[in-house]
Amino acid sequence: MHPDTSTRKFTDLDAAALKASMARFEGVAVVATVNPDSTPDAAIFMPAMPDEEHVILILADNCTRANIERTGTAHLVYDVPNPAAKDKAARHAGARLDLALVRNEGADAAEWQRVADAFPRMNPAVMILRIDRILPVG
Repeated sequence: MHPDTSTRKFTDLDAAALKASMARFEGVAVVATVNPDSTPDAAIFMPAMPDEEHVILILADNCTRANIERTGTAHLVYDVPNPAAKDKAARHAGARLDLALVRNEGADAAEWQRVADAFPRMNPAVMILRIDRILPVG
């Protein structure tokens, strides 16, 4: 487990606030994974949260998807910028998330089905990830 190295100088969002913000398409998310050669991979995506415990990513057959399928993990930074804010703490709101892939088989099958049933845009590109930890954004 990695230590929490945040400065707490920005506005941190909890799961409920993240879900609401993502539903309004307010922010941007960077998803970080690890390539097979141990180099980092980062990509910008628009996530969704069907509930306060899961994140949905809709990914084509790409490097980020392959990395998540291989390792079963990803890290997501969600940021809602407010450059006009006078107070530094209000300039960014968001969170950092440690995510774990929920597979549609084995021990995860029931959880995957429950989330899939609640997400109206299910299709083969959808990946369901469990939120293992929420950390401050800054």
